[in-house]
Amino acid sequence: MSNVERPTSAGANLRARPPLRVSSGFREVGVLLALAVLCAFFWWRNPGVFTKPANLAVIMRFIATFGILGIGEILVIITGGIDLSVGSMTALTGVLVAWLILKGVGGITFGMIPAILIVLAFSALVGLWHGFFVTKVGVPPFIITLGTWLIASGAAAYITRGYPVVFPSGHPFLVLGQGEFHSIPIMFIVLIVVALIAAFILNMTTLGRHIYAVGGNREAARVSGVKVDAVRMFCYAVSGVMAGTTGILLASRLGQGTPVVGSSYELWAIAATVIGGTSLFGGEGTVLGAIVGAAIMGVMQNGMVLMNLSSYLQSVVLGIVLVIAVVYDTLRRRRKK
Repeated sequence: MSNVERPTSAGANLRARPPLRVSSGFREVGVLLALAVLCAFFWWRNPGVFTKPANLAVIMRFIATFGILGIGEILVIITGGIDLSVGSMTALTGVLVAWLILKGVGGITFGMIPAILIVLAFSALVGLWHGFFVTKVGVPPFIITLGTWLIASGAAAYITRGYPVVFPSGHPFLVLGQGEFHSIPIMFIVLIVVALIAAFILNMTTLGRHIYAVGGNREAARVSGVKVDAVRMFCYAVSGVMAGTTGILLASRLGQGTPVVGSSYELWAIAATVIGGTSLFGGEGTVLGAIVGAAIMGVMQNGMVLMNLSSYLQSVVLGIVLVIAVVYDTLRRRRKK
């Protein structure tokens, strides 16, 4: 993605930025109000179904999936980049964790924890791979992450020969995606933990201020002493880890590692961040906004299913919402200039 230069210097941005960046003002309040209105509408249309614990659990798992992907995406987008590989990386990491646990390598199987750690480390390396080519080689983020999207998709299909790697019923690994704690899916709890860590980094640390500064004015940030390349590589590595985390959780939720999962997930993740207030031009965005954006999409999809709306029309409605969000962001930035 192109980076929009601002007339202010990164040094001034770092000095002027408050230590806590919780919301982006009215816009974040607006998406929260939109979420509340959507919930009220779908509850009114299906009062006996929408608020059932089982249905709320479905929504929370949807939010967890695209909220975690969105958190990784938001860091990359804030710095002026994009990561199109997260969908296929979700499929590949799900296949890898299932393969390591059930089939192993060279006849040696891995326990659940070692397999998860290996997959997360692999995901981080893929993110660093993206960061290296973007910062050191100068390859556009769109191109390098699109290439990884193709590689990961093909690798997931090749490893499994197109067949899923299925976990036996009752396997401990399934608790991550299918288990609940006091009616709250464990997937959603993982989202909350990840969101708190990411929000702390963005709001309370020097690294977080540098991430925003790089997205606001990359060259000015470099002149002010910010290690721009290291910051961008960190963000791509985190995006890779978030894709790996989502792949692990989805493999647990589905009870199998399958190469067909994750189709268009990168678009849904980007949509969640944009709807939640992240600017595709860089420099703006919050973790809360990404989660609220994922929640809006989850409630909309769930509500339309309950209303028996055609799946084709569901895509149309979600696409319209995304276009409105992008147009609003463009007009808002134009007014600010």
